[in-house]
Amino acid sequence: MKPVFSDSIERRRLWNSDMIHNERGGVALILVVWIIVVLIAIAGEFSYSMRTEVNIARNFKEEEQTYQLALAGIEKAKFEILSVKAPAITYLNDENILMFGDDEEEAPVRDEKLGNGGFSYIITDEDGKMNINTESLERLKYLLIETGIDVTEVDTIADSIIDWRDPNDLHMLNGAEEDYYRALEEPYSCKDGPFDSLEELLLVRGVTEEFFKGSKSAEEEDDDEEKEYQGLEQYLTVYGSGRININTAPGIVLEAVLGTEAANNIIMQRETAPIARPISNGKVSSEFFTIISTGSTEDGTIKRTIKTVVRKKERDLEIIYWNDNIIG
Repeated sequence: MKPVFSDSIERRRLWNSDMIHNERGGVALILVVWIIVVLIAIAGEFSYSMRTEVNIARNFKEEEQTYQLALAGIEKAKFEILSVKAPAITYLNDENILMFGDDEEEAPVRDEKLGNGGFSYIITDEDGKMNINTESLERLKYLLIETGIDVTEVDTIADSIIDWRDPNDLHMLNGAEEDYYRALEEPYSCKDGPFDSLEELLLVRGVTEEFFKGSKSAEEEDDDEEKEYQGLEQYLTVYGSGRININTAPGIVLEAVLGTEAANNIIMQRETAPIARPISNGKVSSEFFTIISTGSTEDGTIKRTIKTVVRKKERDLEIIYWNDNIIG
């Protein structure tokens, strides 16, 4: 028979052993739980990273597809321009769509589905606009006023356009030369040379985004009505010889270049049919065209736009401007 004291010690030893075992088991369980939590977090992060990579890859693929679709639109537009037999008139139909050749023709389809997307394009006539590099001060002032710019700002803008494009550093009465632009908060130089792109106009003293692109956000001082700026970019160009296409020029341009009476006569004739022969020192066919082509996915969520200006030379087209980073 074992002593009672020995039994007590043995029970205590067994109890301590069980406690140590339970404590170790509890710690192990906690470690296992934490390891599982960490593994879940790693798996979740990996899954999120993979989803992100997949989305990036898909977006890149769709971006490239839409770019190629936009290129397809450019090529179709070029084919349309080249397919017209010379000499052919260039004019606007009743829906203000640029047309080539016979006025009996139907408007061409300028959008198309292709694969998992499609493209659409527009063609505009640069020869129906005033050349900002050659137009006189008086004509520029007339255009500025007719597009909605206040008469108090017209002299400054018109004189500054002349100062920007002329080769000297002599000021027009209300113009701006190097000293003005160098004194700005973000200084730059006066061009003192012809405009290479119409967007340069935004650098000229007095020209705002509203004046350039058009806007209805500026309020009249005398009342609550919104003042509308028609936008200079639709009436001016840096291309062409200065002779305008009387079939495609807007009324404002015709009035500025040819005078009100001649402009009214031309507009009346155009309402009947395109003018087939040049009058008033104008022309009826064009050689400079802007093409804007947009490729898009089937659902329209991703789009890519290309803008180019081409010059038609007999049976060939020369690309003189290219921008494939158009936003919007």
